[in-house]
Amino acid sequence: MKASGTIMKSFVALCAVFMFMIPSVGTAVPITVQTEANAGNASAGESGANIGSSALISVVVTEATGASSANLGESVGDGTGEISLPAGWTLFSNLSVPPGGCLLTPTEFHNWGNGSYNIRVVPFLGNAFCSWLLGDYHYVVTINKNVGSRVVRGSGLGVLTIQ
Repeated sequence: MKASGTIMKSFVALCAVFMFMIPSVGTAVPITVQTEANAGNASAGESGANIGSSALISVVVTEATGASSANLGESVGDGTGEISLPAGWTLFSNLSVPPGGCLLTPTEFHNWGNGSYNIRVVPFLGNAFCSWLLGDYHYVVTINKNVGSRVVRGSGLGVLTIQ
């Protein structure tokens, strides 16, 4: 439990530093970012940018009023190569990976149009030796995006478990 507390304190400190580095434009609107990961097709030992070895991170974004935030990025990618997430989106997967594990690479971003989004991920594509390992991959999805005269900001923590 001590290691988990240390990781959380480090994460909070890191987020505080990033928030001070980001310039403020317009009215800041806090959003709630909920994430849930699904190993889907991913199994230990698999690698590469393909649907057959990918996992999905589902993201639901709501404003304080409960309204969904549906206009936070266009769909991009098809799961077969590394992508850049839409402007204002960040996937931070450095928190914790299984011993010897690699970070996550996004290969697809899908906007369902109702405040729901999917981020398809695979093990880091920059190293041919990276593959899924058994265990938990902790990640954070952060959104800091200008939408008209507003800036929507929020983040959500999640865990992807490979069995």
